[in-house]
Amino acid sequence: MGYKEKTCPKCGNKHNKRGEYCGRSCGNAKSHTKATKELLSKKQTEWLTSGDDKAEVAVHNFVSLGANKVLDPIAPMKPVEIGSGRFVQDGDLWEEA
Repeated sequence: MGYKEKTCPKCGNKHNKRGEYCGRSCGNAKSHTKATKELLSKKQTEWLTSGDDKAEVAVHNFVSLGANKVLDPIAPMKPVEIGSGRFVQDGDLWEEA
């Protein structure tokens, strides 16, 4: 049982399958418009700030993965004088005998 003949908006192939796309490869390549992205962003922000238990867990997981977190500053390395007759090898301090 076929459907009425349609043209795929992505590749232009004619098909008589269910849906507007001819197959999975074209259907998965859909792109959201700017208005849709803004709407999704607004709804996601409202949900995350709603105080819902699941939303709090999502915020915690997002921050604990290192996302949206200020990184600790890394101090610049300074040369250290270890004295004469000493050397460092494999992270150990050695003295010459």
